Amino acid sequence: MSLAGFKIVDADGHVTEPASLYSTHIDPKLRAAADALLSRVGAGNLGIVPALYPKWRSAERPLGEANEVAGLGKLPSGRNHPLASPAGGYDPAERIRDMDKEGIDVAVCFATVATSVCAATDPAMEAALARAYNRWVGEYCSAFPARIKAVGIVPQREMTRCAAEVAYLAREPWAVGIMTFGNLDGMLPDHPYFDALYRSAQDADLPICFHGGTDRPPFAPGREDVGNNMFMMHLTGHVWHQMRVMAAAVGGGLFERYPTLKLGFFEGGISWVPWWAERMDGHYKHFNRHTPHLTRKPSEQMRSERCFFTFDPDETMLPEAMRLVGVPRLMWASDYPHFDAEFPDAAEIVVNNPRLSADEKRAILADNSLRFFNRIAM
Repeated sequence: MSLAGFKIVDADGHVTEPASLYSTHIDPKLRAAADALLSRVGAGNLGIVPALYPKWRSAERPLGEANEVAGLGKLPSGRNHPLASPAGGYDPAERIRDMDKEGIDVAVCFATVATSVCAATDPAMEAALARAYNRWVGEYCSAFPARIKAVGIVPQREMTRCAAEVAYLAREPWAVGIMTFGNLDGMLPDHPYFDALYRSAQDADLPICFHGGTDRPPFAPGREDVGNNMFMMHLTGHVWHQMRVMAAAVGGGLFERYPTLKLGFFEGGISWVPWWAERMDGHYKHFNRHTPHLTRKPSEQMRSERCFFTFDPDETMLPEAMRLVGVPRLMWASDYPHFDAEFPDAAEIVVNNPRLSADEKRAILADNSLRFFNRIAM
């Protein structure tokens, strides 16, 4: 399959993993404990957040109003796109039908909520929940193994368990990368605490995929600073998260410390990235004593062969940002089946963009993703 002659690789779509998987796919020895822990699960897959993090509360204050509106909730966040199959996030046959509508050859699936299993404070339980998700998503991919791939998740409460899960993922044919927020309990991705993750990922040749989420553990920056308002929370969450993780990962010298590891930054958009790189360069000039592992300008690392970014298909400044960051750095992503995806036109928007050359389209629609996710064969 191709769209207008272009191969299409979706570098960041999503599954909508059912909360029931944490019972059906968990180690049987821990099933009773998991069922008890998750007994507070609410409706849908998002229900595991309040189950694992009882202090969670919905964002229900409209801007301009003094008080919350009971029942306002987070919608449309958490819903599927109205034109996508309601089951596409958990039924692979339905996903394939939607992939065919969109012209996608291969989809790389990210969890919608599962990285929040880090809210389980018991390391053994966190690791079991992560393995349960990985088993489930592996089954999801196995229905169409040539067309559906996924990035796995890893536990982070104990790094020995994390490294063991990386080893498990390295043996799984569906696994093409590792998804992580990049922060835990105040530690950012530069922290030596995470070294075992990066070392084992590098040894397994699995790229690290930094991907946040809206209002769920381990949380993007500023959760308590946006007035308990969903417009503010969703507007800032992914972008502020990517700003922080990008600055810490690059400034913390991850590229220097792990000389073959690939890092990707997902679902934050691209238009602001050249400005952020320029600002980071200025701070590196004045604060280089605070970045002892960084050996060259942040912008140079961000344009290097091991650094990748996704973008939103409809970004007006895509051509300018792409050329400033570098055409080989960008990967197209659909965000399917989430409510704010451009389904079924996300790929076609790029194909029809008159400000992009055919070679640029070919690179950002498939070729770059195939270099980042080098386990995908096309």
